[in-house]
Amino acid sequence: MSTKDRIWALVAKRVNDEATIEELQGLDELLKKYSGTDWQIKVIADWWREDIQEEIARRGEMLFEKIKEKIKTKEYQ
Repeated sequence: MSTKDRIWALVAKRVNDEATIEELQGLDELLKKYSGTDWQIKVIADWWREDIQEEIARRGEMLFEKIKEKIKTKEYQ
């Protein structure tokens, strides 16, 4: 898979809320590295940089809530 195809595949996963944190971080790295090569990638890179930290934090909070619920469930057993 070409780098450009990989970027688009990761963008599609991100837009559909299917990307893992590792994939989000990988996308960020690819966009930093290749953002000057294609105007479409540049647009995505600009959009992405505004949103990545918020997305990672949101997913981290969701994971933390799931962990807390599992702990709570175990405490009452």
